[in-house]
Amino acid sequence: MAVFIVGGLDALGWLLVCAATFFSQSDPATKALDNFAGFAVTVVFLLTGAPALVLAWRDRAPRLALALSLGFPTGFVLLFAVAVVAFA
Repeated sequence: MAVFIVGGLDALGWLLVCAATFFSQSDPATKALDNFAGFAVTVVFLLTGAPALVLAWRDRAPRLALALSLGFPTGFVLLFAVAVVAFA
């Protein structure tokens, strides 16, 4: 059950970030950076959050599913930290 809650929050976070990056009305000079950020978050979600939800839905490997579902927020935080350091 915890995997569905965390996985659902992962999916919600992914949708919010994608909506904010792909459909942003920011400066045209930074539009490519916004698209890249949305693409990077999508890749992290597809590597961690989506498999976790599939494993939980099929009721297989609950520990791995929980680890993967917790991997999305961890990967997102790491990507954010790299971006902050790169642009600081």
